[in-house]
Amino acid sequence: MDSQSLQEKVVKGSFIAIFFSLFGAIFAYLIKVLYSRTLPVEHFGIFYAVFGFIILVSTYTELGFGEAMSYFIPKHLKNKRYKDLLNILIYGQVIQVGIAIILAIIIAAFAPFLATEYFKVAGAKYLLYIFCIFLVLVSILNSLLQIFTGLQKEKYYSSIYIIRMGIIFLLSMIFLMIHLNNVFYYGLAWVLGYLFTALIFIYLLWNNHPYLNVKDLTWNKNLFNDLRNYALPAFTTTFIYTLFTSSDIFFLTLIRGVKDVGVYSLIVPIAAISLIFLAPLNNVLLPLTSHLMEGEKDKLGFLISKIYQVIPFIGIYFALFIIMFPSAVVGLIFGEKWLGPTQIPLTYLSLGYIALLMSNILGIITLGTGKIKERLKILFFVTILNIIMHAILIYYFGILGAVVTNSFTAIILILLYTKILRNTIFFTIPYLFYLELLSFTVLSFLLVKLTHFSPNSWLEFLLSGAIYTGIFSLLGFIFKIYDKKLISIIIPQRSK
Repeated sequence: MDSQSLQEKVVKGSFIAIFFSLFGAIFAYLIKVLYSRTLPVEHFGIFYAVFGFIILVSTYTELGFGEAMSYFIPKHLKNKRYKDLLNILIYGQVIQVGIAIILAIIIAAFAPFLATEYFKVAGAKYLLYIFCIFLVLVSILNSLLQIFTGLQKEKYYSSIYIIRMGIIFLLSMIFLMIHLNNVFYYGLAWVLGYLFTALIFIYLLWNNHPYLNVKDLTWNKNLFNDLRNYALPAFTTTFIYTLFTSSDIFFLTLIRGVKDVGVYSLIVPIAAISLIFLAPLNNVLLPLTSHLMEGEKDKLGFLISKIYQVIPFIGIYFALFIIMFPSAVVGLIFGEKWLGPTQIPLTYLSLGYIALLMSNILGIITLGTGKIKERLKILFFVTILNIIMHAILIYYFGILGAVVTNSFTAIILILLYTKILRNTIFFTIPYLFYLELLSFTVLSFLLVKLTHFSPNSWLEFLLSGAIYTGIFSLLGFIFKIYDKKLISIIIPQRSK
């Protein structure tokens, strides 16, 4: 397979993942809207406090064996070593699910203590019991995701997210219609959503891959050692990254209480809409960057230069509309009961997510250039800073402390990733463009505030969004955001 064909294959598979991820994100957003409108603020907060705690624990169930499976399965599949492939599959699943069961038992045993001392809501123990089952199912479904990734079944591993979120949304709606809209039944919806999705993909795995025969299962010490040696360094990165991304909810729950967790859990998906929208781009950028490092660094330099222009532009597009109309965004989408404590932190967090979006993209590119150790060192340093700042600033300022910490550490990440990339690839940073974009942003914000305009109905909101999008589309032409060369790099044209 030549270089261009390989790139076409990578991009095709990546865009399949993007397509399914976007629709899955829509269901995830609808679920949060549903819960925010049908639960009291405190109940919404306790649900996402417990949910966040379980998701944090779930990242430590695989010990890196999930990534090891994704790495080794394609090698044995290519060489048709199906017996070794089966062993890898079983070893990885047993490790992940076994650890998840152990952790679930421990959490269940300490649920009363966690409910009163950490969550500070006695009834949280019942939700913890429900989510202990969820923890085991998460490990099963994650292992299936990694198996299908290793088997290079793009349609399968890409559709897991949309199917599970679709089932959870459907079940949540059913519980709402039969008047069972409380945190316990919504928790049950997540358990059943993961269970049904796991059953579907377990069937697809064993039914569509007849060369996987359980009778061939054996103990292969050398194979297990290969998995373990790859897994432990991978787990170190996961461990550090999880601490970085989860410390805000952890300290908000511990220090401020579930009401602040509820408010924060509501504003994050609003402010993070650009990150949610562009997250599937990681599936393209990682393999594409790695591919371009092999003899096409000039194209990679151009790609990075455009990223420093396009990503801030997209980030401003989403953030500016939110900071101009925070009350309309919160009130119309999530309900008027959330107005008051949300607008100010939402405004600042929306600006911060421009930096968070950029740092996420640059982190993926840095990984694609092979700077794995350098990226790990950066994450370690910034994670320590992140934890210290969250503990101090959340204690004194609550939600705003979390907002400031996440924004500041994202800026630090951008600066450090930029330094690493500049030592590897030549690219330009459009400082003049940033000044022009900032001028437009400030003038637009002042115009809206001086005219006291704010959408008060869904019709006004949608019309405002359409006009705003039209203006930004025109601005994209003026700033030359759209570039045929960029598209040709990402989607190569097949030679005739």
